[in-house]
Amino acid sequence: MSVFHSSDCVSRATPEPESLLRHIIESFVLLAVAVTLFRTFAAEGYLISTGSMAPTLLGYHRRVTCPDCQHLFARGAAFDRDVQPPGETALADFDDPGIEQSFSHCPNCGRSQIASWQVPRNEGDQLLVHKHAYELRDPRRWEVIVFRNPADPRQAYVKRVAGLPGERFSIEHGEVSANGQLCRKPYEVQQAMRILVSDATRLSQENDADWRPRWTPEENSNWISSAAGFTVESSNDGQTHWLNYRHWIRTGGHHETTVPLSAWPDEVEQPNPSFENIVYAYPTLIGTGVFTDVDRKRWKMRSDDPDYQMALDQLFEQSHVAPVTDECGYNAPTSADGYPVNDFMVSFRLSNVEGEGGLAVHLNGGSHQFLAILDFRERKIDLIQDQNPQPVATAPLPEASEDSSWDVDFSCFDSQIILAINGIPVWEPVLFTRDGAPIPLREPTRLGAVDLSCRIENLRLYRDVYYTPKPNPGKASFELSNDAFFVLGDNSPVSVDSRVWDDPEVPRDALIGKPLVVHLPSKQAQVSWNGAKRFFRIPDFGRVRFVK
Repeated sequence: MSVFHSSDCVSRATPEPESLLRHIIESFVLLAVAVTLFRTFAAEGYLISTGSMAPTLLGYHRRVTCPDCQHLFARGAAFDRDVQPPGETALADFDDPGIEQSFSHCPNCGRSQIASWQVPRNEGDQLLVHKHAYELRDPRRWEVIVFRNPADPRQAYVKRVAGLPGERFSIEHGEVSANGQLCRKPYEVQQAMRILVSDATRLSQENDADWRPRWTPEENSNWISSAAGFTVESSNDGQTHWLNYRHWIRTGGHHETTVPLSAWPDEVEQPNPSFENIVYAYPTLIGTGVFTDVDRKRWKMRSDDPDYQMALDQLFEQSHVAPVTDECGYNAPTSADGYPVNDFMVSFRLSNVEGEGGLAVHLNGGSHQFLAILDFRERKIDLIQDQNPQPVATAPLPEASEDSSWDVDFSCFDSQIILAINGIPVWEPVLFTRDGAPIPLREPTRLGAVDLSCRIENLRLYRDVYYTPKPNPGKASFELSNDAFFVLGDNSPVSVDSRVWDDPEVPRDALIGKPLVVHLPSKQAQVSWNGAKRFFRIPDFGRVRFVK
């Protein structure tokens, strides 16, 4: 991370011509003094070079637009090189997930072989850091801080506070605990840290046999998909019409899928598990990872047996639906599966509501199932756990916004249920407990309409950060002194932080300050001149924001 200097110019009345040079010199001197004083006593700017805090804060990166679904995502890039030729892999810092591989794949639709090396590299985010934020108080849990590397005070790091002074701190199954209590994130922090899994507003446009939309209406359901989102018409039949999410992927994975097959055809040689990703074990056909359309056609050519053909079709369909893991599009793709996650947030805009029925939002939290029911007849919201008929929480249904819509966030992060309407939680977090490690979930959420007509827009599924224990899998525990903090990066799989340092503690006297805003991060623009491409940097005002 390197320091940069910035300044704001103040306009003044135009001086007389004979004193113009003097006024210019005086203005520059005064400006230099003001900037020096400001940096010395109030705030200072820092440029992020690596991706340990992605996607919250970006290091050097490339902004890649998926050529299929048009989803825009950031892909990490090494800060010491610009363009990487295809077919080569360059090494980067351990803290930099942007190892310059030739291709990326879209985290939204799974499109692979995206030529990310052709995209210009962008600088990292630029932070304005308040240097006196922690003179009167300590950093709070989940705050982002800037601090000096205790091993090398010349280096400045940016991480998120997870453990506070004097705590017994531990990481287990992707979540953090202090003194034996799970550390739960408030709703505002969840919004800042959530990682996109799927965006239904960005749909695949290619005719790819290995792709299906992730949100699909259940059979005989009234849900209809359109470019604007999803609509459902009330049938007044008292039945729940479901719109289901299934985590469809195009290729890869190591998940196991089994389908019934009473007998393997005699005329077909059984698959060799050393070379194939399927195996027959009476009475099931077992696949590892995605059984692609190419594989399906290759095996179907070998026999016309109807049971065999049906089993191959079933394996094709079912194997594409994979568990949701801690995969992050910012990082270089790997051949290994990530950790399964059970902490989700489903987010959407509800509008065009007609009727006095209800909308049900279902979340699978692993150990427990949750159903939030927006009841437009009784004007209330009920939370149902594990199909228990007695609600565990009830709240009045808020009034619609000025445009007659409701923005809904429903999450099960950190073993707590939060439902927010138009950015405001409707009840206090409802706590629950999980048993053991996360369960691989392929269909974590769905929406159901009963005697209701409505439109669903901006439908997205997010996940929480899964904190991977390092260097050993399983459980990691730490004892913090009374004058130190434990810090973690949001990009947990690649972040170098307290989990791996010889001394995991960040002393209080190493604190520099609190980031206030991400300001004027630049992006590349392109022009053609005399047949050659030229790149230049412009401010990206769309990403100027406060840091949470």
